[in-house]
Amino acid sequence: MRQVFNVVLLAFLLLAAVFAEAARPRWNELEGYTFDKYVKDFGRGYKKGTEQYRHREATFNAKLRVIREHNADPTQTWKRGVNMFTDMTAQEWKRFNALNKAADTVAPVKTITAPQGGNDVPLPLEVDYRQWNTPRVLTAVKHQGSCGNCWAHAATESLESYFSLLTGRLPVLSTQQITSCTPLASGCAGCGGGYQSQGWLYINSTFHGETEEWPYPFTDFFFNLSNPNAATSACKNVTAMYPNKTPYTWFAELTRVGVNGFNRVNANDAKSTQFTLATTGPLAIDVAAGNWQDYESGVFQNTNSSGSDNEWQVDHAVQMVGYGYDKVLNKNYWIVRNSWSTNWGEDGFIRLDRPAVEPCSPAAYGPVCGTSGCLSSPSYPLVKELEPTDF
Repeated sequence: MRQVFNVVLLAFLLLAAVFAEAARPRWNELEGYTFDKYVKDFGRGYKKGTEQYRHREATFNAKLRVIREHNADPTQTWKRGVNMFTDMTAQEWKRFNALNKAADTVAPVKTITAPQGGNDVPLPLEVDYRQWNTPRVLTAVKHQGSCGNCWAHAATESLESYFSLLTGRLPVLSTQQITSCTPLASGCAGCGGGYQSQGWLYINSTFHGETEEWPYPFTDFFFNLSNPNAATSACKNVTAMYPNKTPYTWFAELTRVGVNGFNRVNANDAKSTQFTLATTGPLAIDVAAGNWQDYESGVFQNTNSSGSDNEWQVDHAVQMVGYGYDKVLNKNYWIVRNSWSTNWGEDGFIRLDRPAVEPCSPAAYGPVCGTSGCLSSPSYPLVKELEPTDF
């Protein structure tokens, strides 16, 4: 019996070693890391000796030098790492962030401002909607792939959260519906960019509301960013695709989420943002994500080391899901959920520096305030429950 146990144990240890060897490296495991290893770890199909291989290798090595230099600096409060973006050029990377803030043309129902002076409301020291279970208000971190529909992800995630806060139920809603069906006339262009408030206003205008992911899945994950003529998938009438036929009405229902406009938090106002997170719920926000490419962990502090545009030009939509304090780093932070999968950042999240006095951009950028401009225009939808569709 002992001999059998030893054989099984040896097999387990060998298997564990294989998986350990195959694991992608963390920030503190990059000594001696090479492009050849990166190609293997990240499943790149580059052929060695080709011009493409040499080009990607040069891009990767330049980025790796920056990553190592940053991580060797003991004053930094965050770590850079290698990920699926490390071999991308600056031009390729920029195409992934397609927020179109100019599309935000409709006034909110209300602008939220924190009580002032003697009416101050004591707020909790920490709010983290990732930890909420009664009800749960966040679905799993999603991945926008090569589609520039961050705005639709932020819009959909907010609909999910506020539907849960309203009903206690947390359906996974259709990002593709908002991506494909928000009208071009609103300034949105599907995978070519858009703005979350226009997605909510589109839902506001429909009889059927926002549907679930399972009947209307995300099909533009592999959108061809390099093709200027690539088209976002056409809008579909899901209810027409699934006609009501007996005897299925007794068990199959399709959740429908409605919207009555949206509220915005007072712009560039950390106190009002914190107040709304603590008393209302998560927020869709705009950020300058130009320096987020290789974020791995820690409390992110943005700088203009790679240019003011990367520090302040809002180009990406995400969801702010709380705030807190890191005792080890002695840093306050905002908690932000991204749409680049759990392979990026802290399982798909980033913590943004939240100093006592929030930084603000030069006037040419708005101005926008907060790390990466995260306080520039937080907002959330006014959700209502519609009668489900029977099948």
